[in-house]
Amino acid sequence: MNVLSVLRQVLADKACFLCGEESDLPICPGCASSFRPCDPGWSDSHLAAGHVSGFSAYWYEGTLRQAILQMKVQGEYQLAGQLSGMLASLAKSLPLGDRPVFVPIPRFGARGETEYRHFPHIAVNMLSKGFNGDSGSGLLLKTHRTPLQTQLSDIERLKNLDSVFELSPTAVDQLCGRTVVIVDDVLTTGATVCAAMNVILQACPHQCLYLTLARSRATIRSGL
Repeated sequence: MNVLSVLRQVLADKACFLCGEESDLPICPGCASSFRPCDPGWSDSHLAAGHVSGFSAYWYEGTLRQAILQMKVQGEYQLAGQLSGMLASLAKSLPLGDRPVFVPIPRFGARGETEYRHFPHIAVNMLSKGFNGDSGSGLLLKTHRTPLQTQLSDIERLKNLDSVFELSPTAVDQLCGRTVVIVDDVLTTGATVCAAMNVILQACPHQCLYLTLARSRATIRSGL
């Protein structure tokens, strides 16, 4: 199928964003089945940015990498809902205890629940309902704009997020003693997750974990 044919079908909203074949979903079952599972359960990771524990659903490669880039870079926000649902479905098998709090990695200037196109916020809404937990949207704030992590080297990524996150005035009351799960799209060096976790630990949660849709094999080269 040529590029023009793919474009026509996508514009008709009846085609897979990845292969262009007819599909009622943004990502057809064939393309979704090609995503390679990553972690079998909660995993301890020694990353370039530090030691963290969490779960990544798929490896960041192939068709999944294509889908995430289309969602984040090209603004194909229709993909966010389906990808969030896939993460939430896989996460159901993970032990989390009672009423966990799911905290999305925020964007600068985000307004909590209004971030309906932002993958971490969409995923948090699904996860909090699926686990009978709470949405922590708005509890973690990004205080200033930073360059995209995808534009930086591993060393630059580690420095890019220094002092960029802070807790909202109500965060300590809502996170203290709770199981907190940070939600993001891709884990690479772990810089984003570790920066967020260091701030959240100020609220004295029972434990702090991460959930990501994908994990780059660069985490292995970066120190796993």
